[in-house]
Amino acid sequence: MRPLLSPEEMARADRAAVDAGTSTYMLMERAGRAVARAAIRLVAGRYGRRVVVVCGKGNNGGDGFVAARVLAAEGLSVRCLTLADGLQGAAKEHLERMIAAGISPERFDAGRLEGADVIVDAIFGTGFRGVAEGEPARAIEAVNASEAPVVAVDIPSGVDGLTGAVSGPAVRAAVTVAMGAEKYGTALPPGLAHAGTVEVADIGIPVESSEASVMAPVDVAGIIPVRGTDAHKRSVGSVAILAGSDGMSGAAILTSIGTMRAGAGYATLITTPYVDDAKKTRAPELVSKVAPGASDLGPEVLRSFSDVIERADAVAIGPGLGQGTRQQELVEEALRSVEAPVVVDADGLNVLSDRPEVILDRTAPVVITPHAGEMARLLGTSSSEVQGNRLEVARAAALRFGCVVLLKGASTVISQPSGRSVVNRTGGPELATAGTGDVLTGVVVSLLATGIDAFDATWAAAFVHGVAGSLAASATDGYGVLAGDVAAALPEAFAVVMKAQST
Repeated sequence: MRPLLSPEEMARADRAAVDAGTSTYMLMERAGRAVARAAIRLVAGRYGRRVVVVCGKGNNGGDGFVAARVLAAEGLSVRCLTLADGLQGAAKEHLERMIAAGISPERFDAGRLEGADVIVDAIFGTGFRGVAEGEPARAIEAVNASEAPVVAVDIPSGVDGLTGAVSGPAVRAAVTVAMGAEKYGTALPPGLAHAGTVEVADIGIPVESSEASVMAPVDVAGIIPVRGTDAHKRSVGSVAILAGSDGMSGAAILTSIGTMRAGAGYATLITTPYVDDAKKTRAPELVSKVAPGASDLGPEVLRSFSDVIERADAVAIGPGLGQGTRQQELVEEALRSVEAPVVVDADGLNVLSDRPEVILDRTAPVVITPHAGEMARLLGTSSSEVQGNRLEVARAAALRFGCVVLLKGASTVISQPSGRSVVNRTGGPELATAGTGDVLTGVVVSLLATGIDAFDATWAAAFVHGVAGSLAASATDGYGVLAGDVAAALPEAFAVVMKAQST
């Protein structure tokens, strides 16, 4: 996995590198050279290309001075526009070296961006918080108004390096060159949308560990079990799904199809007669157990179908369940009594919003898969608060409830109680349609049923589900994707991911 660092973690790593003998001056030199290389790649050449480097104060400005000097030495036409006075330390030394190389800094003026083939954004660093104001704000707006593509140093200026928040003007980059490791701010929305392509530059800052990571296909391929030649339907995972109610058959069926398409050998849907009738044409491969005469499910089904639940390697509960006292009793009793790993989603979470601590009382693995609204209800906060700090909110919920949390949305965040987290960036806006979350629940419970660790199963499921979304979107140019299309694309998505293991 690729490490993902908070600004504080990066600052510690930077200090450790300096303490070990690498000077700030040298780190700045390497950073600026990495930015220069990215700019040259972006404009696909050197001679005749025009570059404008916009420098603020501090280390980011210093990186910009190095980039300007290196780009000029490579034969590009370079202007350096500054926003800060009174520079000190390594940044001042690199400014002086740039001047000695024949590049005179100019005070920022929007008109001086005209004619640029590429702009280097070295205004703010990863420690930026709040709202850009004054001259830096005007510079950011002018950079965005230019037609030239932008290379951002470490993070687009105006993006909060910890949360990805954009509370004012923020640069929209084509490429962001992250020093040492990518930062939270470019992995989380809305900063994600401002970062463009993120390139990580090794500038000699060792990153030995991190609390958060971004996964790659090879990471997922490494944990998904490969079926042996002697595999049978019970050996590759048996799942029980408690879902659906009268008038709400779709969620239960989509979860069930997602479970089977993700490889579960045996899946049983415990549901109402209404849902079972709909299931017969949509998913004939699915076994169902019907609560006679019921319009919804209550705690009695745990006793009526105890044999099914006891044989299951993992259980999913919640999609289309409905909300009421009976459903609340069912979910609470399931969390108390079911010994297999349990995935709780949708209405299963909504009925727990008054008593979410019941999740904490459980000793067997639990995975919850809320979207921002469901998370807000569980934590007693607002959706905007959840979206404003997705990574920390997911971590806080995992710690509070003692379970694995998958916070759905752009850049899905998966956290466990220890604080370890993974950010998944597969998939796109095609997943913003009803039912895709139900399919995801099916993938999670299917992988859980294979015996994979709950945290690993959850982030792997998120990755594959996102790949399936992209595959479904590619068939329609991104328009009109249905949740069923995503479920149907799951086998191909698994095949795509598993190929990474052999390449």
